[in-house]
Amino acid sequence: METNPKPTAAEQLQAAKTAAAEKLDAFKTEAGEHLHAAAAQLDELRDQLVAKAQEVGKDIDIESLKAQATQQLEVVKATASETLSNLQAQAETTFAAAAAKADELSDVAEDKIDELKADAAVQLEAAQVKLDELKAEATLRIEEAKEKAKGMWDQLFGN
Repeated sequence: METNPKPTAAEQLQAAKTAAAEKLDAFKTEAGEHLHAAAAQLDELRDQLVAKAQEVGKDIDIESLKAQATQQLEVVKATASETLSNLQAQAETTFAAAAAKADELSDVAEDKIDELKADAAVQLEAAQVKLDELKAEATLRIEEAKEKAKGMWDQLFGN
């Protein structure tokens, strides 16, 4: 039975960072598209308003209305653009902070793993020393038992 290797913490972190970066880029692209669509709609509404005003009557100061509508629409576009820029900046700041924290946690995890590996190596070495001591003790006891058995053999059967 094959086991699939589990991705390391660093690999999982990199995958999460990549996914977050892709989502941030998609957010920027989509927000830009919405901003352009809204600007186009506002331009179209301004043109419709001007056309409607021209239909209604010649006594209305069309140029003044057109200038006011254009000015107000430009303010709306600028506000929307500024809001979008602020949201993008906040998203980038949040992403950068999350990526930095993830890197920090990854470093801490790697340090802890290295520490655990070093501790395990020390314990393994100590266990090996103890095992060697027990082997030596067992070998000594076996030799003593052989000598004792040989002595008993000699006493019983005389050699």
